[in-house]
Amino acid sequence: MQCLLVAAANRAMKVLFLVYFICGWAWARPAILVAYHHSPPYSVVHADGGASGMDLEILQLVAAQMDIEIRTVNCPLSRCLLMMEQSQLDLMMGLLKTSERQTFLNYIEPPYYQLRSSYSFYTRADRNIRVEHYDDLKNYSIGLTRGAVYFPRFNQDQTLRKVPLATEEMQIQLLLKGRVDLVISVDSTFEYMLVSLGGADQIRKVAYQEWLPVRSYMVLSKESPFNEKMPEFYQALRKLQADGSLQAILSRYGIESLSDADF
Repeated sequence: MQCLLVAAANRAMKVLFLVYFICGWAWARPAILVAYHHSPPYSVVHADGGASGMDLEILQLVAAQMDIEIRTVNCPLSRCLLMMEQSQLDLMMGLLKTSERQTFLNYIEPPYYQLRSSYSFYTRADRNIRVEHYDDLKNYSIGLTRGAVYFPRFNQDQTLRKVPLATEEMQIQLLLKGRVDLVISVDSTFEYMLVSLGGADQIRKVAYQEWLPVRSYMVLSKESPFNEKMPEFYQALRKLQADGSLQAILSRYGIESLSDADF
């Protein structure tokens, strides 16, 4: 009789454990897989695999409102885009809108910041390279980040000697080694990285720059299950804009987001 009671108790414990496991799984917060590439100070990937930066801070506020868990996946920009296209990841931040990207990405409105940005070209400080007009670029090889988009004339120009590279760190390395004549980047990202890598005194900006409006978006892979939550993303971003939380984070990183009327 005692053995039967023990057996019954064990079966009851197993049933309770199974119920607890199933309920726990059902109540677990959904996890969103986020493509994260190194573009400091906005998105920072650490040597130990950790992530930080402005984009993650903003996403954490959005995720808290939506009660979802963030899991970052670190990858170079071009690899991140490929994984989004192949539906291996759910969300990516800091992307400009292009017709090509819209074939496999859904853009979450509104953009979480917009500004007028400068695309600049850099060369080694000890080289006698002068670029005062766009046409001067044709004389030089230009390192760029694979998968990135810049200003339309440059993006579409097939006559320039463009050298696609995996990361901006590689742009700096090849420039310092004399493997490319120029590199192109957004001022804020490139100059922050120069300081962190210790190359600021060896590289200078050329005279020619291009300014244009930039709208930076969160995007979802078109096959992500989180597309059904698009209205929630919209509401979360609008709330962060309305209560000042979004601008507070942007301001810490030196960004004053412009309104549509300013463009």
